[in-house]
Amino acid sequence: MKKKYQYPAHLIASTGLLWLLCSSLAAASELNLGKADALLKAGKAKEGYALLAPHEYEMAGNVDYDYLLGIAALDSGNPDKASLALERVLAVNPDNAGARLDLARAYFALADYERAKTEFEAVRTQNPPPTAKNVIEQYLAAIDKKLHPSTTVTGYVEGTVGYDTNVNTATATSQVFIPVFGASLTLDSSSTAARDNYLTLGGGLEITHPVKPGLSLFAGVDAKKRQNFFKDTYNTDSLDGKAGLNIEEGANAFRFSAQKGVYAIDDKYNRSLEALSGEWRHTLNPRNIVSIFGQYGMLRYDFDKSGNDLSYNDVDQSVAGLGWLRALDDSGRDIVFASVYGGDENTVTDATRIDGDQRFWGVKLGGQKSLGENLEAVGSIGYKDGSYQSLNSLILDYRRDYQYDLALGLNWRPAQNWTVRPQISYTRNDSNSALNDYDRTDASVTVRRDFK
Repeated sequence: MKKKYQYPAHLIASTGLLWLLCSSLAAASELNLGKADALLKAGKAKEGYALLAPHEYEMAGNVDYDYLLGIAALDSGNPDKASLALERVLAVNPDNAGARLDLARAYFALADYERAKTEFEAVRTQNPPPTAKNVIEQYLAAIDKKLHPSTTVTGYVEGTVGYDTNVNTATATSQVFIPVFGASLTLDSSSTAARDNYLTLGGGLEITHPVKPGLSLFAGVDAKKRQNFFKDTYNTDSLDGKAGLNIEEGANAFRFSAQKGVYAIDDKYNRSLEALSGEWRHTLNPRNIVSIFGQYGMLRYDFDKSGNDLSYNDVDQSVAGLGWLRALDDSGRDIVFASVYGGDENTVTDATRIDGDQRFWGVKLGGQKSLGENLEAVGSIGYKDGSYQSLNSLILDYRRDYQYDLALGLNWRPAQNWTVRPQISYTRNDSNSALNDYDRTDASVTVRRDFK
């Protein structure tokens, strides 16, 4: 009879100790996993990742841990870490559709489009729920554009009817006190705020040509004409052209462009703007995008309708800022955004603007909230602080402007590529120069047709 092998007593004791140690680790991991899961469900991916990541050495291979780590890494902007964790999940459980979908998202964020496509298609064969299926189709369409780019032409036409309480952006008071004269002056009607209804027609076209994956060239033009019902002296026309390039590399996107715009008042050329601009956008995770932007432009004026030379207003403009956009849901229809910027306007050598150079900074906050399948509420608030550098000889002071902006509206899409946008906006420019102190309210409805 074969002798039964007996384990040495010290080995049995060591094994028992190891089992107790593993049990302790398991208990600790359950606590950590529960807390991490709660953080992820609360949308706190960074906190969840910070909690989970230090335990990867001892817990890698635990399917529940790896899955939570993968989601936390992906949603906190670490797709490379996410892909490793989710690959471990699928090595143990190849039928985990959720892990495979998130792995596909991680590959997409890493710009590994071939592997992302393979994983998305694999999930699609597993009969996912409608919401997941829509997400998969959107990703696959985006991947197809990345892998097989083609020249695209997009455009739009739109019409607006509205009511403007200050079509000429002028002060509402008919008398202003001028310190240098020590008296109040009576302004004529052309120098005070004028109310009117208006119609606006506009349209635009943009062509994008891919050079290679991640690099494309673009060119576009936008035109707009505004016709006031009665105050036709303040009718405006604008024409803007642009050309540049887009660069996409993983989570980063760059856009550089050159622009040329002309503006007319009462059918007479008034001014032009030539500018160079650039923007860098970085996708932190599927719900958060940050950006840095800047522009340098040359604003040049012509003559007014009476033949007066307006070139004393010529300035070179510089502006730079930071932006942030956060999606509050997976559909991307509920969003909030914020930006802060600063810059200056420098008068050119042969110009003599009475207020001189301007230094300014501002902030803008806004958002969009879904109210239904084809309806969103939109809104924004803004503030701009402008200080001028030359003593204004009329007000015997340095001009200072504080501008406040508020806009509220709806985006209603009654049919594909059609948008109806009712909106009301309010601007208050609080200035120590009475001629530049004004209020403006604009209520309008815009109908827009996009062509894609």
